[in-house]
Amino acid sequence: PDLHVVLVLHESLFDDFRALEAAHGSAGIDQLVAGGVERWHSVANGLTVLCENGVVGVHDAVRPFVSEATIRRCYSTAESANSAVPVVPIKDSIRETNGAASHALRRDRLRAVQTPQCFNLAALKAAYGSGYRPEFTDDASVFEFAGHPVHLVDGDLENIKITTPEDLHVAQAFLREQRKDQ
Repeated sequence: PDLHVVLVLHESLFDDFRALEAAHGSAGIDQLVAGGVERWHSVANGLTVLCENGVVGVHDAVRPFVSEATIRRCYSTAESANSAVPVVPIKDSIRETNGAASHALRRDRLRAVQTPQCFNLAALKAAYGSGYRPEFTDDASVFEFAGHPVHLVDGDLENIKITTPEDLHVAQAFLREQRKDQ
């Protein structure tokens, strides 16, 4: 397919990114775009350089183990249903708290959300045109707030998000296993 790959990152990292490409070869990026204060602002900035039609996939760089199958599943579903968000079942027990008390939530009804999140591009751009709200935690919440249904697809438990030192240890274990398999 005809892909246009936009990398959104903090402007102070542009030179570092170019240096990495010079040392290791092209990453296949068509355009660099400056990120924003919050994730919402970064995605909004990235959307401004895209055409109006087609499907867009928004992926977090902190999820480096996304499988080709997950990407294909998301794009395929978004082409027919206008949205696709990969999810995995929750493994832990979950409790909701107000600070003083808590109660258990039904784990069988909850899913952990992943990326890439794929959408009809025109609809996502219009949704982002409504402006920022602090409760927007991902693109699906922006899309849903604009009145669009969010379609869930199977994610992948190995598509982990690396945001803590502990996550990095898990990622390193994945890499060791991948190297053994090669």
